[in-house]
Amino acid sequence: MPFFSIVIPTYNRAKIIYPTIKSVLNQQFKDWELIIIDDGGNDNTEHIIRKLNDKRISYYWKENGERGAARNFGALKTTGEYVFYLDSDDLIYPNHLQHAFEQLTKLNFPEFFHSRYEEVYPNKTVQLKILNQNTIWKTSQRQNKMACQFFLRKDIALNFPFSENRKLKIGEDWLVILKIGLKYTLHISNQVNSALVQHASRSMEIANFDDVIQSRNLILYELNKLSSVDLKNITTNVYFELTSLAALSAVLRKKKRLGLKTIFKLSIKYPFKVIKEKRTLAIIKHLLQ
Repeated sequence: MPFFSIVIPTYNRAKIIYPTIKSVLNQQFKDWELIIIDDGGNDNTEHIIRKLNDKRISYYWKENGERGAARNFGALKTTGEYVFYLDSDDLIYPNHLQHAFEQLTKLNFPEFFHSRYEEVYPNKTVQLKILNQNTIWKTSQRQNKMACQFFLRKDIALNFPFSENRKLKIGEDWLVILKIGLKYTLHISNQVNSALVQHASRSMEIANFDDVIQSRNLILYELNKLSSVDLKNITTNVYFELTSLAALSAVLRKKKRLGLKTIFKLSIKYPFKVIKEKRTLAIIKHLLQ
């Protein structure tokens, strides 16, 4: 039984998935399995994977159900002690699993662990802000700073599945983090061991105003079902974060009136939060262009 099970959901990404798989093959820590879930794709992804001829790699094709369903399907196929979700366009650096193993052992095998990533663009690499273990839960209630780059103990991965609602276009990883954080400590490391590769077809890049608002409403609905927990601060932060993101999405797509209307309404409801939010400057900048 491997220590780590890496789950990669993919859909018609045969042209870009090989570097992601290669980054797993290059790991210093060798006790892993790789589960690739082809979410209804019709390209030659399977051919690329079969050609590698590595017994540690398992490939499954399923009817399309979006990322959440693919990740859940993959989690059910794992045999490792910890599950790590990796998107099919991202990379883990050679020491990623080794560092995680050392930290998980040191922490006595916790429910959740995240090691910081960097963002890689075609012409630059961006280092993200240092995270603070003492405030990571408070930070996570405001924004998802960990993306879907986290390790879950197998029992936690099965008990906290991703939403399979196809209308939830963004934030399904944030929803899982919030649900876990309400019950368990979110352990982190600031060692950069992976990369989010930014490109035009990432879900965050293609989500439009309606997608973001719809996702906001679905996340709030799911959170409000947790009636035994006081969620006022969390739901306020989710509402604010995704509404301001929707406003930015609108102005980036030249729908300036919609973006202005959205941020104006948000400023009436949360004036100080809007003033302090860095995204507000970006919205204003695009409104003036």
